Amino acid sequence: MMELARLPLVGEVVEEGLKSGLSTLIRCNPLVDGSIFTYQLCYAWLNEGNPVIYYVNNKRTDIVVEDFKRYGWDVGKPLEERKLIFIDAYSAILGLTSSEPYVVKDAFNLKQISETLVKAVREVEGRKLLVVDSLSTLLDYFETEVLGYVTSWNKLAPVYGFVPLYLFTDWGYGPEIKDKLIELCDNVIDMRALEKSVVATEVFTVQKLAGKPVEKPVVPFKYVRPGGLKIYIPKILITGPYHAGKTTVVHALSTRAVSVQRGETTVALDFGHLEYKGFSADLFGTIGQQRFDPILEQLGGESVGVILVVDSTKPETFPRALEMLRKARVYGLPTVVFANKQDLPGALSPEEVKERMKLPPEVPVIGTVATRKDRIIEGLEILLKQIFGK
Repeated sequence: MMELARLPLVGEVVEEGLKSGLSTLIRCNPLVDGSIFTYQLCYAWLNEGNPVIYYVNNKRTDIVVEDFKRYGWDVGKPLEERKLIFIDAYSAILGLTSSEPYVVKDAFNLKQISETLVKAVREVEGRKLLVVDSLSTLLDYFETEVLGYVTSWNKLAPVYGFVPLYLFTDWGYGPEIKDKLIELCDNVIDMRALEKSVVATEVFTVQKLAGKPVEKPVVPFKYVRPGGLKIYIPKILITGPYHAGKTTVVHALSTRAVSVQRGETTVALDFGHLEYKGFSADLFGTIGQQRFDPILEQLGGESVGVILVVDSTKPETFPRALEMLRKARVYGLPTVVFANKQDLPGALSPEEVKERMKLPPEVPVIGTVATRKDRIIEGLEILLKQIFGK
């Protein structure tokens, strides 16, 4: 679970919420698929050597295995070792036989479903993750009667040492169901699509953790293959005066990057994409020449963080750097200053750059050599901590 534990909000759920005896509700609106995140949690759980019991009532078990593989998670070995164990409640609906170790022969018999779940958690040894995919299908079949069974499963969790995880898509259920589910579950992860957004459309937050209501920020995300859920930062602006090293910084940070140049000068935007420790980010580098200032405000729009690159050998360009921040209207956003070209003679130290630019205490200045990628990643991590408050 180490990689997941590093992600904002997800890490808190992994470290504080996924404990034996605590239940988790992944609540999605119909425009967001919560199953991929569920698979990612399962794979992380399996990688720690713990079993996963996966109840599925809305698709074939081989489809679930194939979905795991599509995102880079090969579960062949856990299946062979009986670490990933399916409870098949779907085959019977189609009139098919099933070779899974646990089978619900009558998918419209809630008592039989519950008995099969309990049998599995009693027989499978170790600290188990029990996934119910999907709770919505159970509600469609049995309505509010399901809530009583959820209550009983949650009570059994500390007895048999398992962690219940319910996948729930809100297809317009009434408040008597939705409110009760939030009350019954110790952790509530809310995944939804924003109604109005230009850049990012899918976000999640945590509404409840370890039994207590919490107020957490909304975090944008997207699914990538392979890799699953990635925290998605739609736009980090990289700006600064002409020839400060912005293009080099974009390329140093990026998994892939594109620049349009004439000679050694960028004549259009730098664009890069970053994949780093579960984060996915798009990087936009601005043009330094003053004749392009009229478009700085448009370039700064939708940014969630800023890297300001300055040439530490040219203090005369510092006022221009601050002017570019103002024109891009990104003051107040999380910002890190890269005091670049620290390897050149006459370079000012980061402390001297901060003093000369009269930057506020909360704006960190990092001494960098972008051509060698010196301290570039360190500066990125500082910015990410500012953005997500960690």
